[in-house]
Amino acid sequence: MKLTLTLTVALLAPLTAMFAAEQLPKFVAKPLAVEILAASAETPDRPYLAFPAILDLGAEVLVSFKHGRLHAGDADATLDWLRFDKASNRKLSQGTLAAVKGEIMQMGEWVQFPNGDIANYIDAQKPRVLRTGLAVLRSTDGGRTFGPVQRMGLVDGVEYGYAFDAISRHGSTWMLVMTFANLPGGKLVYKYSSQPGSVDVIRSDDHGRTWRFVRSLTQELGGAPINESAFVAHGDGFLIVSRGYDDRQWLLRTDAGFKLVAKTNLPAAHPFLKTVDRPRLFQRDGSFYLLGRNRVGQRASELALFRFSPNTLAITRHVILDTANDQSPGDSFYAQPFWQERDGQTRFHIVTYKRCAGPGLDIVRLEFDWAEVR
Repeated sequence: MKLTLTLTVALLAPLTAMFAAEQLPKFVAKPLAVEILAASAETPDRPYLAFPAILDLGAEVLVSFKHGRLHAGDADATLDWLRFDKASNRKLSQGTLAAVKGEIMQMGEWVQFPNGDIANYIDAQKPRVLRTGLAVLRSTDGGRTFGPVQRMGLVDGVEYGYAFDAISRHGSTWMLVMTFANLPGGKLVYKYSSQPGSVDVIRSDDHGRTWRFVRSLTQELGGAPINESAFVAHGDGFLIVSRGYDDRQWLLRTDAGFKLVAKTNLPAAHPFLKTVDRPRLFQRDGSFYLLGRNRVGQRASELALFRFSPNTLAITRHVILDTANDQSPGDSFYAQPFWQERDGQTRFHIVTYKRCAGPGLDIVRLEFDWAEVR
């Protein structure tokens, strides 16, 4: 009798977990404030402002974003930037961060090194989505000024084309990057129009002056076709999220050397989670969160926040921060957060891009009560 009961419970456990996941309620958050940080109306000839990345410097926030005409293929698109003051909610300055004649500057990723230097790694392209190799520029004065645009160059014989995320701790910096078949060392792992390859982990012990290869996440997943990824430290190891081209969304737990320990395909376990584009991971107040654009239809998407367990890798809370309907899901909601204490409350800020009242897309700040959202 005891054996039968044990087996029955064991068999029902996955079904119970799946039912619970399907019934997980959505919480729709209401913003306390919405502010356009950079408006397409100011440059109607180049109204595509998109793909923001932020770096929280404490009192101020740096924001980089694409400034062009289209999602891709628009030569001479620049990477712009702005500085935002937290205390006053005021934009301090705005301008061009990187411009290369005949090339597309987009998807800039901020990295702050242990010595305080700040760099921005740019997904440099030619028209027709042809990667030209990571471009980088560096600041040695806390992000006040930046040097010229340079090529990152080879890392153990490989030139990378797209940087996703970076973590600095214990005097070292790790970065998630992607190979491409048209770049040196970039073998074609699976065929798509832009010819992506492997998502790799690289490491620098000299503040980004040189890098070395650590591990291929693509190989850790048995060659799964993955692209946009993010990671966060967890104990001695890491938690990693990767978007698949095959409608799978991987959440991983690894050891300190990025060797796979556990994994889950989130959409299979949680049907309300479809594909989280340009995902971001963070830890706050003892909990772990996944933030990104959840595609909920052919022409609909939501900016979603998911709380998850680092041990079971299961989603435990689903929060909708914003929605977009009747437009391409590709035209909204790459996002990153920062926090601020105000009037005895912790304010949760999101910098994202979306279609507002202007002719194109705008860079927007959304503000929430963190106690309500978390």
